[in-house]
Amino acid sequence: MRALYINLASSTDRRDWFDAQAVRLGLNIERFDAIASDAIEESVALRFGVSKSTVACFYSHRAVWNEIASGPDEYVAIFEDDAHLSADLSAFLVDSSWIPADADIVHIEKLGKRFWGIDAGQKVFGRNLYRAISNFCGTAGYIISRDCAANLYATFTEIRRDFDQSLFNDIPGLKFYKIGPALCEQDRFTANPRFPSVIARPNKAKRSLSISLVSREIARVYWRVTSAAVRLFRLRLPRLIAIGVK
Repeated sequence: MRALYINLASSTDRRDWFDAQAVRLGLNIERFDAIASDAIEESVALRFGVSKSTVACFYSHRAVWNEIASGPDEYVAIFEDDAHLSADLSAFLVDSSWIPADADIVHIEKLGKRFWGIDAGQKVFGRNLYRAISNFCGTAGYIISRDCAANLYATFTEIRRDFDQSLFNDIPGLKFYKIGPALCEQDRFTANPRFPSVIARPNKAKRSLSISLVSREIARVYWRVTSAAVRLFRLRLPRLIAIGVK
C-alpha cells in the first residue's frame, strides 16, 4: 500500500524526525509537499471563517486526495508529519486486503476522546476493527480509498471549522472504520510533545444561519440517526469505545 506524509518545505525539523522514524521502522513513506499558509489568500480564510493555516491544512489534504484519485492504488495511507508511528504499522501497509470492502476511510489515529462504534467482528494483526457511528476527529493518520479521495476532492471544497472536524463529522454518507489499539498518535497529544502546532486556532466566529447551512445540518443529523438505527438492528449493539495506542 502506498503511504504519504504531508510536510511543509520549511519544516525541516519535522521532516528529519519523521524520516528517521520511518527508517527505524522499515517503512517507505513518501513526503508530500504541504501548502503553506502564506499561499492562502486572506479573503479565502475570511470566507470560510477559519485561519489561513487551517485552510492550508485542508488544501494540503485535498492535494493529496487529487493525487490518489488519479493513481493506481485502491487505498493509500496519509500521515501528518508529527505523527508518532506504532512499531506494528508495517504489517498494515503491506497490502490493503484486510480493509473492509465498504470502507471509505479507516482511521488509525489515537485521540483521547471516546466514540460510539460497533465491533466489525474482524481482527487485524491482533487489533480490533470498529465501524464508527459517532463523531470523532484527528487527521494525523488515516487510510483512504481511491474512490473516496476522488469524491472528496470533487465535492468537499469548503470548511467552516477545523479540517478534521469537517471531514469526519460534516459529510453524510461516508463509511468510517477505526482500529484499536491505534497505529499512530499526533505529537501534541503525547506526554512530551516535540513540536509546536503550525495551525492557528482562533476563537471561531458565530456561524451565520442560512438555508444551505440548515440543509447540511439536517442531512448530517439524518444520516447519523438513520445509520445508527440500521446498524443497531442489523449488526451488533453500539458501545462507547476508548482507543489507546500501541
